[in-house]
Amino acid sequence: MSSLVYGSQSIDLAHLPTAHGEAVFAGAYRTDVSDFVVTEDLGFEPAGTGPHLWALIRKRGLSTEEATSRLAHISKTSRKDLGYAGKKDTHAVATQWISLPETAVIEEGVIDESLEVLRLTRNQRKLKIGQLAGNRFEIRLRGSVIGDLEERIQLIATEGVPNYFGQQRFGRSGSNLEAARRLARRDPAGRRRLHPKDGMAASAARSAGFNTIVAARLRQDQWLEVTMGDAVALAGRGSHFMVSDSELESVRERILTGDLDPTAPMAGRQTKTSIEQAAFECSILKTDPELFAWMTGVFRDEERRAVRFMPKQLEAELSEHTLELSFWLPKGSFATALFNELGNLQEAHARAAS
Repeated sequence: MSSLVYGSQSIDLAHLPTAHGEAVFAGAYRTDVSDFVVTEDLGFEPAGTGPHLWALIRKRGLSTEEATSRLAHISKTSRKDLGYAGKKDTHAVATQWISLPETAVIEEGVIDESLEVLRLTRNQRKLKIGQLAGNRFEIRLRGSVIGDLEERIQLIATEGVPNYFGQQRFGRSGSNLEAARRLARRDPAGRRRLHPKDGMAASAARSAGFNTIVAARLRQDQWLEVTMGDAVALAGRGSHFMVSDSELESVRERILTGDLDPTAPMAGRQTKTSIEQAAFECSILKTDPELFAWMTGVFRDEERRAVRFMPKQLEAELSEHTLELSFWLPKGSFATALFNELGNLQEAHARAAS
């Protein structure tokens, strides 16, 4: 049995409902490392002065953790003193910032065939997880068109994509989710304090519940529906609010224009939405009683996450057997969720969990 399940529901992207219909493209991604290019967008420029060195690196076929470890080694610093805003895809060419302590000994240039320091500057603070606006993607898909691709690209650009978590959140073959289940079996009520090393497992469990709720909304044709008391989020931001009766009509209009998004929970004991919405979501989360009991024990407050993302600057160019895509996504959104709206694309390279 697959590990990628929540209750009896598969959370594998290939089995989750889509927003825009049947597949229009069949093929593969990550056939080569250069087919998947990611460029981090912090949303700001380092100050240029301060006690922390910031290195803009380009890594190729390398996880962010491995890249950071190599930088710590060559700069003669401790790994714990380095920081980054987020992990980037391993089987890809990825450009991102890494912060190092002032004592680091490092220069611009090629470190090895997989890692290069493109630029060095300084900043007042260490780079922290989540300290970015989003990522720019340049993707090459190899395959063939089997539907109205032009219409689908337009729908994705104007109506958005279900904000599913991609497979990398759950680990290789669902290993992070399996780790969460082991933790839940040892501590069913979630009374023990979560150890930092178990953070990925806990995140995988919450993400699995989120994907299941978004899938249920889509199956019930309620993906972008809201009613009074529902929690909605400002598009591309973490802030959210509950819809009042007087706001309902304007909120629905702003959802249609992409200014606002409905939300679903990352599970916790205390809800941040209406009684009605919380009851619907809780009924779905309880379909996996083992994970539900553990998550709501470990986490006091739920977090709200948008059920949709809107890719920006989406462009597509088709040649005989290749579809080249470029787009920008807000932090926390997965390019593979966008691929899912094109078709059931297979990953040509066996993914290394990063």
